[in-house]
Amino acid sequence: MFLSNKIKKATEQHPEIIAVLQHGKTVLNWTQFTRTQFNEVAKVINKKITREVIRNPDFVEQFLIIGKLKMEKEIYSLRKKNTADFIQHLSSLSQYQVYNWISGKTLQSYWNGGEAKFIKINALMVFLKVPFNEWNLWTKDDAVKPAAALAKQQGVLYEMSKSALAVVKKYYTGNYFLYYQKTDGSRNIIKTPFVLKEDEQGNVIMQSVSEGHRYIGKVNGLRDGCLYIDCQNLDFEEMEQYVFNIGLETKPEVLFGVSTTVSVKDRLAVALKNVLVKQKRNEPGFEQIAEEEISFGKKYAARSEEAVIVQYLIKSHHNVITTRSCCDLDELEYEG
Repeated sequence: MFLSNKIKKATEQHPEIIAVLQHGKTVLNWTQFTRTQFNEVAKVINKKITREVIRNPDFVEQFLIIGKLKMEKEIYSLRKKNTADFIQHLSSLSQYQVYNWISGKTLQSYWNGGEAKFIKINALMVFLKVPFNEWNLWTKDDAVKPAAALAKQQGVLYEMSKSALAVVKKYYTGNYFLYYQKTDGSRNIIKTPFVLKEDEQGNVIMQSVSEGHRYIGKVNGLRDGCLYIDCQNLDFEEMEQYVFNIGLETKPEVLFGVSTTVSVKDRLAVALKNVLVKQKRNEPGFEQIAEEEISFGKKYAARSEEAVIVQYLIKSHHNVITTRSCCDLDELEYEG
């Protein structure tokens, strides 16, 4: 995702930033800024975000502008007990101390065609005091690509057609349970809610929780009988891509596919076999159901959805395809 023009313009025209940069004069071309100038901008942004967080702790408690893992690390390193203690720590900072929600280096990359992470975009939303219900609208506003020609090409290549989107909405939205074997090599299966639904802008989005992490994504393609979904971990810096085989099925019950991610221990690319089982009813609060870790050794007294899928994965080969780190040709030849 790239920072939208709307966010960039609002940031460039913010009076506190204009004041610190050129003493009230409007700045025209941020792409020519030095790192020092972006560091000054970051200081203004970070101080204002801190003030907003103190007034509204939900930004931190719901991990909207800081990931869960980073929050846990901050609490540990600062020797605090919980999030409330962390916010109290922010309240105690002097005017010369700045908590680094976003860095000058990161801002410089955004103004020079770099991709932006959801958490950092959310931080800018807080800085600009954009109402929460408008965040999605601001991020979708004319997002900037590195070059106009590339933007045009990507629109042709990746934009989902209206007919394909209509098919997805009609036949594939709903509540599913997602099953897959864990990446750590253990003989355990994860079962977790996986929701496909239409958002206010007419896109089909996905929501899921996997191994304690929240994921949100978007269906971005229906090609050659396959459904493509890109998603992001909201609590950790990680992206995932799903591809599900759907063919011409209009009443799907069980979908098979793969997801690409990184292994928890080694942080190497892996591909996981995925099984989606569509639920007959869209129960309220389905996405709030807790994920479950199922051992290969679990016994079932009767046939059930879970029993069938678990037995399928137990008997299935290559549930997890792992990769290795970089090497040179000589090393690879020797191993062969």
